[in-house]
Amino acid sequence: MKTLWFFNKKRRFQPILDYVEGRMSVTEFKHLFETDKSLQKTLKLPLSTRHIFYREYNYNLFDYFTHGYEFTEGRSWDTYANRYGIQASLCSLLDKYKISYKAYPRYDEEYVFLLKMQPDWVDCQDDNILKSIMDSIPKELSKTKRIAMGKEKIKALFKYDRIYPRWVQAPEWPIVNGKPLVFSHQQKAKGGDIRTYYYFYDEDTKVETVIEQFE
Repeated sequence: MKTLWFFNKKRRFQPILDYVEGRMSVTEFKHLFETDKSLQKTLKLPLSTRHIFYREYNYNLFDYFTHGYEFTEGRSWDTYANRYGIQASLCSLLDKYKISYKAYPRYDEEYVFLLKMQPDWVDCQDDNILKSIMDSIPKELSKTKRIAMGKEKIKALFKYDRIYPRWVQAPEWPIVNGKPLVFSHQQKAKGGDIRTYYYFYDEDTKVETVIEQFE
């Protein structure tokens, strides 16, 4: 009886294991998420309440994948950040229900590499830009040299006139038509206003874009 219970439990989590361990692509997992009632039911199982991030999603991954910013408004699941984030979230569920697994390392390695090659004032999530940079870095170089080359390529793309932006919140560097705008300057609002304005412009058209943040 115990063996049957374990088999059913393992089968219930199998699609999750297939993604976490690298046997299923994120596109295939998204399709199952949208169509497989059994998977949907499994993803509704409660996570540990120590994962405060999931509180606004009722501590379950079904609500997170349905309503989370990363997955709504037509955003692709198949990005460096989402491939890693989905895997990490599913690992939390497997841990909660004591399902053993061996996580496919590529998603974590790619994501960590991208974080290390970006300076603090850039947080690029545009996969078209990131993939172009990743593909242009020779894979035979050492990890240290690859990161250094990636940093130089990021800095060459995210240009500024005199000094980089000093964000008061998370970086929000605007990208228009697949190209980062050039940072001009920032200005703190006067009269007790808590806003800071960041001024960018298109290098070709000179059209200005202003980003507003609150302290």
